[in-house]
Amino acid sequence: MIEYRVSRVQCQVKATVFCVAFACSFLFGCDESPKVAPSTAPAPLGANKPATVSYNTSMNFSSEGVLRAILHAGRVQTYEMKQYTWLDSGVRVDFYNGSGLHSSVLSSQSAEVNSTNNNMTAYGHVHIVSDSGTTVDTDSLQWDNKTQHVQSAAPVHIVEKNGRTTDGIGFESDQNLEHYHILHPTIIAPTGSYQTPGPRNQPPQLQTVPGAGAMQQQPLGLPIDTVAKPSR
Repeated sequence: MIEYRVSRVQCQVKATVFCVAFACSFLFGCDESPKVAPSTAPAPLGANKPATVSYNTSMNFSSEGVLRAILHAGRVQTYEMKQYTWLDSGVRVDFYNGSGLHSSVLSSQSAEVNSTNNNMTAYGHVHIVSDSGTTVDTDSLQWDNKTQHVQSAAPVHIVEKNGRTTDGIGFESDQNLEHYHILHPTIIAPTGSYQTPGPRNQPPQLQTVPGAGAMQQQPLGLPIDTVAKPSR
């Protein structure tokens, strides 16, 4: 009987100790509980944060193994999730023709390069000067890396080396500015003269000028804010 009672007491003590230990582990997280190490995997990159940022960078663009353009920018930000590169702080692009010779240069406040096809859109005070002396000024312009053509849906101002000035809305050209046309010309002025718009509420009379390809058609009179602008 004594041995039985002692054994029974020991069992009760062991059971009590086990219950206390289990309750401590469950309710209070005793030190004997396993530790969970924090994850060291990098957090997913945010869509609005650049993956890389570089300064005073140059980028070469080629097509079929031929150099087409060299882009320079004070700051380059790459957004991998959105597949584009944003450039600002002194954007400059030197264009080259099919023979590898320099043909024109573009400058703008900023630019965006599509990472999938290397097409570029320039924004803000876009200014192009061809080596032949033709200049183009507009607010935004797109460059196709494959075809080496530029186009814009914004108002444009073109001055040729001989002084002829053309204003209009919408512009298409090769990157050398050798063959261009304006979609909706508003003023065409030959060397040393400017076309004065007619009376109010009447479209200006266009003057026929050969060469360089400004389209001979009546202006549509579209307000600037209705012209489609390139979306990002």
